[in-house]
Amino acid sequence: MTRPWRLLPLLALVTASAASIPAAARADDVTEASAHFRKGSALYQQRQWRAAIAEFDAAYRLKPHGAIHFNVARCREQLQEWPGALRSYTDYLREVPDARDRAAVRAAIGRIEARLAAAGVQALLVYTDPPGAEVRIDGRPRGTTPFHLTLPPGPYTIALALEGYAPVEQAVEVGASASRVVEVVLQPGSAPAPAPPAAPTVRASPPAPGAPVAGAAAPQPGRATALPGAAPARPDLSARAPAAPVPLTPAPQARPSRHRVYTWVAAGAAAAALAAGALYGQAAQRKRDALVDGAPHDDASALARDARSKARTANVLYGIAGAAGAAGVTLFFVEGTF
Repeated sequence: MTRPWRLLPLLALVTASAASIPAAARADDVTEASAHFRKGSALYQQRQWRAAIAEFDAAYRLKPHGAIHFNVARCREQLQEWPGALRSYTDYLREVPDARDRAAVRAAIGRIEARLAAAGVQALLVYTDPPGAEVRIDGRPRGTTPFHLTLPPGPYTIALALEGYAPVEQAVEVGASASRVVEVVLQPGSAPAPAPPAAPTVRASPPAPGAPVAGAAAPQPGRATALPGAAPARPDLSARAPAAPVPLTPAPQARPSRHRVYTWVAAGAAAAALAAGALYGQAAQRKRDALVDGAPHDDASALARDARSKARTANVLYGIAGAAGAAGVTLFFVEGTF
């Protein structure tokens, strides 16, 4: 952050502002502007840069003087708002061309331009007399004068428009190392001439019945001709040969898709029965293993009965699985012929 400079004193503001203003209107405005200026200076010393800018701007609106731009520039430098600081320094030099610190201000502008160049951009500043003109850059609205913007180096087209003044369009080149300042004095211009009235449309009256129509072919002998306003002649269809019949070919019908629903049902039943039979068979085998391990007499009788029951159930399920599988194979071929 740069070291704070001195601020331009309040005396310059009050003296310069009071020179060309009637005494009745001067007292209140100068007093209020001086109050804003003093408050802005105090805020600057307290390093409250943005609040100081607001007070300096209020003083400028009441009593414009270029010295205030210098103080705003100092605040913007402290905030590292480099384009705004460059604009305020430029405003100061434009409004105070004989400033004694002009060389120092130019050096400050050069330092800011170097910072912008390092960032790959440069400042474009546009001023018009009178101010308030709309600024378009390459056809895009960007603001009103006085105006500043940072742009990459290169060529641009600036268009300026203000009501009551002739529009201006100018090609400018934004350099890589220094800011570009454009100053234009607008010339009063007249409003564009209104467009000439459109020529009246002439409608021709309809021709009398039986009168020849311009551009129409003359009637040929033996051909029916419709007169204006009469019903159109009906063509003679008696001599026309009948059209040959067009043979109708039925559109091919899409064959129904063969999903083999019953085949899959049978296959599913076979798989389910096979899985259940395997479970019952394993259960019967576990009962037999328990008998072999030497279970007590009462338990042995129950285990034997349970093992035989589960074995029979497993055999039945295996039979069902086999039958369902055979049915699925048969249905696979039968459903394929539908």
